[in-house]
Amino acid sequence: MNKSYIELLDKDYGTNVAFIVGAGPSLYEISKNSLFYNLKKYGIVICVNSAICAYKEPNFFISNDHLIVRWDYWKTILDSKCIKIVRNSWLKYEDEIEGFYIFEPRSTPEYIVDFNEKSKMCYCSSSVSALDFLIQCDSVSRIFLLGIDQCKDIETNTKRYYWEYYDKENQPRQNILAIPSFEKQSEVFVYNDMAYRALKKFAKYKNVEIYNCNENSKVEEFQKIKFKEIEKYL
Repeated sequence: MNKSYIELLDKDYGTNVAFIVGAGPSLYEISKNSLFYNLKKYGIVICVNSAICAYKEPNFFISNDHLIVRWDYWKTILDSKCIKIVRNSWLKYEDEIEGFYIFEPRSTPEYIVDFNEKSKMCYCSSSVSALDFLIQCDSVSRIFLLGIDQCKDIETNTKRYYWEYYDKENQPRQNILAIPSFEKQSEVFVYNDMAYRALKKFAKYKNVEIYNCNENSKVEEFQKIKFKEIEKYL
């Protein structure tokens, strides 16, 4: 039986720090730093979508993209002992997601966050949903974004996911090939930016600090820092 994610919001997780791990190209360099694999010593770790291939046992997994079931890392998600939160559009796979927590999309447009709306989250992308969740959590006051880039690799201008640096045999694979073009993906970034601006206001209302650990990220709403210097902010 599935439950609403609101059951998770008032829990004491023993820390006020949280990390959102996205699948942008900057995560590849971050993952080569030993600190990356010790993040749970400092706070809550949330993986979104294919980022769970880099950090296989986070505290949480969040997604609003039910097409993940077409990927071979779907088994990694099912096998992980983390808490899984997905959008209600996933209920078409109800038999497969037993025990997952469910959220409904906010009733407001992407550029508005109603601070008093309960049991709903932003839904234009999984990373946006993850950020909304953490801001809503009573115990969280500092959030760090990893691999939330919204751009291709700054040097090669080709790779848009961290796992594209892996050898072909180690890259995630789809059962049905349906990866959108970067141009199509960029259309979603416009809505993400609206949501990030709205969530920045929500974070200020909740006294939550947000840091983006990629100085080249195209997400401009939050203070940018270098991941190798993250311990200064923990």
